Amino acid sequence: MKCEDVYLHICDHLDEDITSPRCRMIREHLDACPNCQAYLDSLKKTITLYKAIPEPSIPAQTHKELFKAISVLTTHRQSPVKPNKRSKGTTSRHS
Repeated sequence: MKCEDVYLHICDHLDEDITSPRCRMIREHLDACPNCQAYLDSLKKTITLYKAIPEPSIPAQTHKELFKAISVLTTHRQSPVKPNKRSKGTTSRHS
């Protein structure tokens, strides 16, 4: 297994049974590769720090306005593009 493979798959298997074939391959690579071991250690520290941060609280009105803005933006993006309608009997110049 290459370092690139470890980087791509390590997050996918953090909670997986460590006896799975892919996890065994990752573990073997980590045992032999100090760079990937440092990457894993950094990843674990990042997760620990993230979990330690309290969930932010925002005023109810701000929360309401934020979700309203998101709704407007996502509704606008999802609206279908309407094709140009030509009047009956007109032809394109490029026909």
